[in-house]
Amino acid sequence: MNYAFAALLFSILTLFGLSGTSGAMDKESLECLGCHDAAVATDVTFQVCSEPDCDHPFGIDYLTLALSNKGLKNPSLLPQPIKLVNNSTIGCGTCHVPFKKNDHSILSSMRNLYPEIPDPMLVMDNRQSQLCFGCHSK
Repeated sequence: MNYAFAALLFSILTLFGLSGTSGAMDKESLECLGCHDAAVATDVTFQVCSEPDCDHPFGIDYLTLALSNKGLKNPSLLPQPIKLVNNSTIGCGTCHVPFKKNDHSILSSMRNLYPEIPDPMLVMDNRQSQLCFGCHSK
């Protein structure tokens, strides 16, 4: 894993306001960005969610953000599957299952082959935006 490259890419994108983030990146998220930077995994972009205008941030402190944004739930009310990095920051592992080399391609294939089932790469079912509403109240 080339963490140095992922960290450099993250820094450059953040500098130009293109990363969708505003803070330090955790090790797990850096590992994800080692491939999911649109260079290695060319079928993905640096965009966090699949909606066309999605600019969901990550690498930011949810606790601080929730204090000023009434559209976010109190961190104590987040569903158990949603994990903040160090109990405060949004990272890839907040919404996605932890990366395991042997499982990653299988889970990705399941998502593509069986779109009617909950996305196996998410920590909880997001049909009807259940995962999104885990943090967002509107």
